[in-house]
Amino acid sequence: NMAASGDSLESWLNKATDPSNRQEDWECITGFCDQINKELEGPQIAARLLVHKVHSPQEWEALQALMVLEACMKNCGQRFQNEVGKFRFLNELIKVISPKVSDTKSDEQFLLWILHHPELFTPFSI
Repeated sequence: NMAASGDSLESWLNKATDPSNRQEDWECITGFCDQINKELEGPQIAARLLVHKVHSPQEWEALQALMVLEACMKNCGQRFQNEVGKFRFLNELIKVISPKVSDTKSDEQFLLWILHHPELFTPFSI
C-alpha cells in the first residue's frame, strides 16, 4: 500500500495540517512540496488533498492547509499553479466560504489568499 509509506503526499499533508500542531510545521510543509515535485501526478493529487483539508471543520487544520497551499504556490512551480488555476479546484475552494460560517479566521485567510493570487481568477488564465 503506497499511501502507508512514510513519505506519501497524504502522510506529509496530515502531519503538516495536524490540528494538534502548536505552530506551522515547516519540515512537513516542505516535505509535502518536495513530494509534489517528485511525483508525476503530484499536483493533481495534492490539489485534491488540499481542498479536502481546507474544508476541515477544525479551523486550525483549515488554516494550516491554506499555509501549505501558499507554500506550494511558491515552491511547486508551474505544474502546481496550473492545477490550482483550474476552474474545478477554485470552485471547490470557494465552497469553503459559506454564509453559515463566513466570519471564521480561515475564511478571512482564504479571502486574503485569493487577493494575493488574482492571476488565478482572470478570465484568460491559461
